[in-house]
Amino acid sequence: MNSLLLALQFFSIIPVSKNLPMERRPITGMYSIFPWIGAVIGAIACLMLYFEWSPLMTGFSIVLLGIIFSGGLHMDGFIDTSDAFFSYKDRIKRFEILDDPRVGAFGVMAVVLLVIGKVIIVSEVLSVPAFHWILVILIPYLSRTVLTLLFSCTNSAKTSGLAYFFKQKMNGNVVLIASACHFFIGLAVLGWLTDWLIAVTFAVVLVGFICLFRNWALKNFGGVTGDLLGASVEVSEVVLWLTLLLLLS
Repeated sequence: MNSLLLALQFFSIIPVSKNLPMERRPITGMYSIFPWIGAVIGAIACLMLYFEWSPLMTGFSIVLLGIIFSGGLHMDGFIDTSDAFFSYKDRIKRFEILDDPRVGAFGVMAVVLLVIGKVIIVSEVLSVPAFHWILVILIPYLSRTVLTLLFSCTNSAKTSGLAYFFKQKMNGNVVLIASACHFFIGLAVLGWLTDWLIAVTFAVVLVGFICLFRNWALKNFGGVTGDLLGASVEVSEVVLWLTLLLLLS
């Protein structure tokens, strides 16, 4: 129960007014169940499909609810990561930019392009007759599985910060095994309810994304941080929606 409450406290806007133990077991459990927070957010966003709105309005609502119910946490990480990476500074300066609460021009441009692009892609997918509502739930679920897989198999770039604290506390092997299970569960449900071609393609795309993102993070930052992990959620969601659009078109 503490693991679930921790996950809700840190990764959603659902209020949890309780002092929770920040120990190895609940933190390990928090990351082990983290993909299900994505599924819950996706389920809430899925309610927008019941309104007879245009695909554009529905797509906008789905994207907006995803940002709101995650507290904008992953979007904030994407903005900071964009500012740091596109500064083209050395690694030390990039870390300073990541820690800077101010938003730079690169972050603004990147997030505008991300949100507009995501709304357009989601709207296009909603217009396709082969669209299935389960996708609105599974894509946030799988994107958070990407985060836990990256976090469990990549070293921390810094020796400070919340991500480093969690990395030191959690049992990485347990989180890795749980994440692998979530990965296969999500793909199995996807293949069962939609098309196995989509599931297999998602599997290939996600494995490729994890490998590329991990190598990119190691090369440019020396590992992962909370901001980079948040960025991985946002970017992987767009990649999955775009993959889906190409498959269904």
